[in-house]
Amino acid sequence: MLHIKWHQAGGPDIETNGLALCALHHKLFDCGAFTLSSECQISISQRAHGSHGFSEWLMSFHGRHLRPAQSDDYTPDAKYLGWHGREVFRGPARDLSN
Repeated sequence: MLHIKWHQAGGPDIETNGLALCALHHKLFDCGAFTLSSECQISISQRAHGSHGFSEWLMSFHGRHLRPAQSDDYTPDAKYLGWHGREVFRGPARDLSN
């Protein structure tokens, strides 16, 4: 599990400050290649680019929403998502029509 608001930035060790992602998407999230809105919609940075696998492993998720958590107790908190969007995300986000 990754911290949405990093522990070294004061992020707590609680479920609502965490996401379960594979190693690839964990690294891309921590590098600011994508972020989540308060409604858990995925936005890909205009600065993110790649070749092999880029469309399949990143761009195919642009504009989509995460699956709902099994319980509201696990839904990412908007304040932590907002922190990530302001402090980590390498925006601006790509246009949804692209």
